[in-house]
Amino acid sequence: MTVMDLYVVAYVIAGPVTAETDPKRLAVVNAAEAAQQYATATLAAKVRRALGWRSTRILDGETATSVSVWSQHELNAVYERVGGVVTTRTVQRAYSGGAFPAVEITITAHLAGIGTVQIVTDWDEDSGGHDLPVMRAIVDLAA
Repeated sequence: MTVMDLYVVAYVIAGPVTAETDPKRLAVVNAAEAAQQYATATLAAKVRRALGWRSTRILDGETATSVSVWSQHELNAVYERVGGVVTTRTVQRAYSGGAFPAVEITITAHLAGIGTVQIVTDWDEDSGGHDLPVMRAIVDLAA
């Protein structure tokens, strides 16, 4: 059963979340929410273990199946371990003084027994890595 399946079941059982005061209904809603959170955490742990990571927590801005790494070197390590399709896109990153353009690199990989996941980082020119396999995959894709 996927996280979405659990959400649908919880919605069907509990109905839409409202400002309920009925303790029995609140208990059902809370149980459904706890089941959804547990399923999400379990999926996140499976994904991270499959990627070879020790931490199983979902960080801010991530989901169970969409994770971030710090650099193209870390992304390359994941790419060499699990493969996948590499894509790039230009995005705008916000910061307190405004916004700046960044090149986001994404690996979309299928993990056995889990499904499709995405691993993302922004290109950092100062870190180098034009010759990394993950970067060559981008060049191959463009050709």
